[in-house]
Amino acid sequence: YLRRCVRTWSMQTIYIPARRRFVKIQEVMKIAALTAVVLAVFVAYAGLTDRVDPIYPGVEIESNKINALWPGAYCSAGVPVQYSESGGSLGFLIASHCTDPGDWQKLVFQPYYVGGGDNNYAGYTVDWGTNDGYHEPDRSKPDAAVWWVVNRRVSYYVPTGLCGWRQSWAPVIEVIPDAQLAFSYGAWKIGYVTLCTGSDYVQLKPDDRYSGRVYAVDYNIMSAQDHDSGGIVFRAGCKGSLCGVRAIGIVIGAIPPGGPYYYVLVQSADYAIKYYGVYPYVAQ
Repeated sequence: YLRRCVRTWSMQTIYIPARRRFVKIQEVMKIAALTAVVLAVFVAYAGLTDRVDPIYPGVEIESNKINALWPGAYCSAGVPVQYSESGGSLGFLIASHCTDPGDWQKLVFQPYYVGGGDNNYAGYTVDWGTNDGYHEPDRSKPDAAVWWVVNRRVSYYVPTGLCGWRQSWAPVIEVIPDAQLAFSYGAWKIGYVTLCTGSDYVQLKPDDRYSGRVYAVDYNIMSAQDHDSGGIVFRAGCKGSLCGVRAIGIVIGAIPPGGPYYYVLVQSADYAIKYYGVYPYVAQ
């Protein structure tokens, strides 16, 4: 769960002044057509906790069950991926602490396990990541796993209407390279508990205390709670004439105050995809 990633630590608060950003007016107009300036939106949207087909980012999942009777970890679906550049199996990046290798632990149920029919079985995970990036001795391991979806279809459409965007659904069009993310602005997240939170003006700050590649985002703007772990983090943007969701990563935890700020931790999708050797599943 998200709570398992919470760490309390002291730090010196460094004030980072806001930097004026200049962008082309055409870019502003394209993005404005997708988004509204909303800091946090909470919309009643039962779909994230329903059984869905196709499965899309942000919906509820259950994994890491020991057996049929014991409850597992309840998390959220993240960034869509595919097996090869040309296609193949489809699935999602999710948080590694939401699943584990093992006969039962690697199974994924959507939205959760039920005792009847197909049990809501929705695939299995490949997990070479870490459950605790703060204490992980292998600094290359991300808090990320790959969930290969079985029995259902996969959609790269994100329910951006939850965020107050003018488009109710927007496709994932790319995964943003890490070279473009450090200290950049704009982050929204969707998880099945707190739904959509974020802003076009919140900053991503690299946090090297965690393995993999992790960014910290102001909790007061992009909040998250238990079970939002794994949920997709993104911003609006365009790639050529195609506009939609530019994926940043997945939620992996939250840091309580060590000063006047709170942070949500985001595992980079670009890093995790390269670590597992998979490819983004995006609109073309």
